Amino acid sequence: MLPLEELNAFACGGHLVVVTTFAINVLPQRELAGVLAHELSHHLGMHTVALTIRHWWSLPVVLLARIGFFLEQVARMATDALASESSLPAAVGRVVAALLTVLSWPFVAALYLADSVGNVVGHRSEFQADRRVVRMGYGRNLSAALRRVIAIGGSHRAVGWRQRIAATHPPARTRVARIDAMLRHPAA
Repeated sequence: MLPLEELNAFACGGHLVVVTTFAINVLPQRELAGVLAHELSHHLGMHTVALTIRHWWSLPVVLLARIGFFLEQVARMATDALASESSLPAAVGRVVAALLTVLSWPFVAALYLADSVGNVVGHRSEFQADRRVVRMGYGRNLSAALRRVIAIGGSHRAVGWRQRIAATHPPARTRVARIDAMLRHPAA
């Protein structure tokens, strides 16, 4: 249980499901059961394993980018300190700072690319978990919980391609529509 004033739950490594106190206090038992079934579905689909692997693979990229930005800051501070002395050391410091900045860009770009690909895969895993929840018989409960999220102002639709790429979850309205369609046409 996570003491937060937001309606949320998530599955994480080690077969663990975390639910906010707000969700426990606000959601009726049936809706909470739908949410928990969804989070369990992430474990059944091995989504948390993929997320953990993605996280560990991104760590070296993050580390190298941070080293590059740190060295850039050191070069800038050295440039500022030497700028009062002479223009040649200041120019060399600026060149070194620019070079370190350029060297750190591929790592930052790789991190953003990995996040974007991970978010696209994450959207698919949300839909897969929702599909499993419907097959388990908790589709109506999850749909009701998502409608509650929408009613209290959560889960806004991302506007623009940058927000869509950065969104970790598909919009709740989209998920509700898909769940309701699966409930109406179970064979599809």
